[in-house]
Amino acid sequence: MAKAYPLEPDRAAEHFGLSSEQCELLLAFETAPSLEALARALSRDASVLSRQLQRIAQDTPALEKTHGRWRLTPLGKQLAAWTRDAIVSQRRALSQPTVLRLASTREFAARVLAPRLGQLFQADPTTSFSLFAFEDGVERHLLSGEADIGFDCGRPTDPELRFRQVVPEPFAVVAAPSFVERHGVQTGPDLLPLENLQYQRATASTLLGLHDMVPNVRATFNDVASVREACSAALGWAVLPTYAVRRELDLGTLVALGGFEVPEEHFGVFWLRERPALEVWVERCVAWLGGVTLA
Repeated sequence: MAKAYPLEPDRAAEHFGLSSEQCELLLAFETAPSLEALARALSRDASVLSRQLQRIAQDTPALEKTHGRWRLTPLGKQLAAWTRDAIVSQRRALSQPTVLRLASTREFAARVLAPRLGQLFQADPTTSFSLFAFEDGVERHLLSGEADIGFDCGRPTDPELRFRQVVPEPFAVVAAPSFVERHGVQTGPDLLPLENLQYQRATASTLLGLHDMVPNVRATFNDVASVREACSAALGWAVLPTYAVRRELDLGTLVALGGFEVPEEHFGVFWLRERPALEVWVERCVAWLGGVTLA
């Protein structure tokens, strides 16, 4: 059971004056306006119901006694009508299809998640999806409530987030064929003094484990797609996730150069620790991601 905390004075007005149980009791009393009829309708003890009605009458002017019998006041009838409308509204809301908000980086969303979203559709035909792409990663957006489940590489820094690392994310050192030919590049290390196109979130120096910064960073970008397009235009070389350049490697607009040991990152599923109701979808997303190859 959740721990109860006393209400702050300035927040007390934000809470209902009558509980849902009391409101439902007034609604039932409207159609069974005697204590005996109410007890039969609810299969409850008449003395218990009498005490509950007495409590409502003490707290609100929704009930009054006339000639020894309880009856609804005009306000009580308004509350009964409000309760009926609230029940209908709640049932309507609960019958709406679930919308699951997925978040990831722009590149993963565009090249991996969106084309395969149909596989997640099959898990539950009643669930709809919203897909959000953020270049700064998913952590902040999960914590702010903008998203329910995130796909990202690495580990979260906030303890409020849980995560499951699922698949390796290899990186490739790439350049356009014309760039390689123009500079006479034979292996990856030949690129180091040449123009580097840097992805801000995962720099070449970090990924390649260099002790010093790459000496010739010509441009820095905050999204993978921009780095890839500048690299394809032969403006420099870059270190990018292999899945983000797979199409270009297959078409020959980019080539991968060896000579470096680039450690793999891991892509995984992130969600808020305080939302256990998401566990079913977390498992589905983990299973889906486990079937994806990011090479």
